[in-house]
Amino acid sequence: MESVHEPTPAGASSAGGEETSTAPGLRPERVRWGRERGPGAPGDRLAPRLGPSSPELAPFHNPIPLSERRDGDVGVSAHLPALDIPLEEVDFVSLDCETTGHFPHRMVELGAVRFRLDARREGNHQRLLLESLVHTTDHINPYARRVHGISRSMLTGAPPLHRVALTFHRFSRGAVPIEHSADAFDTRLVAKALDRPPPRLHLDTSRMAGFLFGLRDTIGLERLCERLAVTHRQPHFALADAEATADCFVELVKIGQREHGWRTLGDIVAVGMPPEPRPVEAPKSRPRAEGEAAAPGRRRRHRGGRRRRPATYTTEGST
Repeated sequence: MESVHEPTPAGASSAGGEETSTAPGLRPERVRWGRERGPGAPGDRLAPRLGPSSPELAPFHNPIPLSERRDGDVGVSAHLPALDIPLEEVDFVSLDCETTGHFPHRMVELGAVRFRLDARREGNHQRLLLESLVHTTDHINPYARRVHGISRSMLTGAPPLHRVALTFHRFSRGAVPIEHSADAFDTRLVAKALDRPPPRLHLDTSRMAGFLFGLRDTIGLERLCERLAVTHRQPHFALADAEATADCFVELVKIGQREHGWRTLGDIVAVGMPPEPRPVEAPKSRPRAEGEAAAPGRRRRHRGGRRRRPATYTTEGST
């Protein structure tokens, strides 16, 4: 009897527990044994993972090329609108980042949507979409890999972090950043990659939802989408999360305009802007008084084995 070899499906594990190539938009099967294969060399173009939701959005997906050099105004938070400007005249950009899942957090994917609240540009075809994987050689936490489905082998050919951050800076210039994070995690992550302070204005949809609905705890993005009847096409994909954040923001603004009379950018900033991060200060040691002996230091335990005990026997009479 002749043996028939069936084709290996995309994303299935090959011999030896290593992952094979995965079709765009599909999650790869996690590595079940052995070490995760490291990424290859970085690439010189944006590497989308999800892509636009329809062919009509293809011209608006990744509309700018990958940036190659640092612009002169990267370190300046310029061109941001004033607080008294009407909401219909403000450009917004929602963003979401996927990371390695452990400290220090390294970005592995970025997604962003630039849009306006103007009724004449309300359709999705008027939005600009930015999406790319980010090359890194850092280890990805197994739990984070199960959540967002990104392994290090998928980052082969993806652009490095500084070029993706520069591209996002060009993409979002003059727009107010929006994210679903009470501590502005994604905004500060991009600012750190650019070696610049966070933007002067940035908004959080979870704080806006907490104000409008009287919530005590932070609401997750998927729960907020269910409450506002917003479609979330693929959770934990950076572009899909950014799209869902933008749609939730539009619905929250409609509620705020109807119930609280929001008309200007300052009305939203008053309830939706995260607080400034607290400075971390090193603990100060108490000055020692004159003649006071120093406190005995703690003896560090030897890692990886038993504590080394001093010998209690003598060598007298030993042969």
